[in-house]
Amino acid sequence: MTLEELIYTRLVQEKELAESLAKYEGVPAVFLQKAPDDKAQGWGVSQYPRADYLVDMTADPERHSSGMVSVNVYSDDTGKPPEELAPLVRIALCDVVMQADDGAYCITWARTELFEMNDSQNPNTLVNGCSLTFLLIAFPQQITQAPDPALAMQEFLKRWETDALVINKDHIESFYEPSDFHPAIYVRISGTKKKRQTCALTWMECSMAIHVIAPTPEARNSWTRYLYDTLARLGEIILLDGAPLLFDELAVDNAADYLTRGQITIKGQYATENFGEYSHPLKETYFNK
Repeated sequence: MTLEELIYTRLVQEKELAESLAKYEGVPAVFLQKAPDDKAQGWGVSQYPRADYLVDMTADPERHSSGMVSVNVYSDDTGKPPEELAPLVRIALCDVVMQADDGAYCITWARTELFEMNDSQNPNTLVNGCSLTFLLIAFPQQITQAPDPALAMQEFLKRWETDALVINKDHIESFYEPSDFHPAIYVRISGTKKKRQTCALTWMECSMAIHVIAPTPEARNSWTRYLYDTLARLGEIILLDGAPLLFDELAVDNAADYLTRGQITIKGQYATENFGEYSHPLKETYFNK
C-alpha cells in the first residue's frame, strides 16, 4: 500500500475514533486532502465530526525522503469536541512503523492547534476544529555491498535480541507497533571514509547510529543501555565476509531524538582486500645454489 493508504487505514481502524466520526458512504468520515461537499449523497444523518489529512513529502539527502503529515479534525456542537478526538488521532499514528511500497516510515507528533470556523452550508453554525502536525521520518534500506557494516549490525542485532524487530531486516505486514518488551531497531550509516591503506588491505572507518523505538522513555533508555553494554563488552561484530568490524568509539545519548538521530552512535573500522590493477607474473626464475 502507499503511505497515504496506510495512514487512512490506521485512522479508520482506531475503534474509538471511528465510532466518534460521522459516516460517509457507510465508512468513517476520513478523507485525503478535502471532504466532499456537505450536500453530497454519501453523507448520513450528520456531516460532523470528520477528519481530513495531507502528506507533504520533502527530499532528504540522507533518508531519501521525509516530510510532514497534517490531520484536521472538525466537529460541531452535536459531536465530540476536537480536543477529545485529537488524542485518538495521535494514538493511531504515533510511533507506528509503517511499511509502504517505497519503504518504511514512522510518524511522530509535533504540535496541535485549535481553530474555529463557520459551516459553509449553515453560516450560523460554528465548527470547532484542531490541526495536528506530525513529522514523517523515512527509514530507508542502507545496505550496499559486502562487507557491509549496516547489514552486519542488522544480522547481529537480530541474532542477539530476537524480541526486537529490526527494520529492513524483519518482514513487516503494513504495520508494526513497538512495545516496551518488543521494540523496533533501525541501523543507519551516517558516514564512511578511508582510514589507511597497506599493501593488501584498505582500512575503512564508518560511523553508524542505532535507533531504539519504544512507547515510553523508560523502555527506550533500558533497551539502549542494554544494547550499548552488549556492544561495549564485545568490542566488535563480524562482517558477513568473516572479518571484524572493530569499535573505536561507542556513545549513548538518551536525550537524542530516537527517530531522527538515534541514541547509540558507533565509530568503527574494518578492512577490505585491495584489487590489483595489473597482474605481475614471474617471467624468469633464478635459484641461488
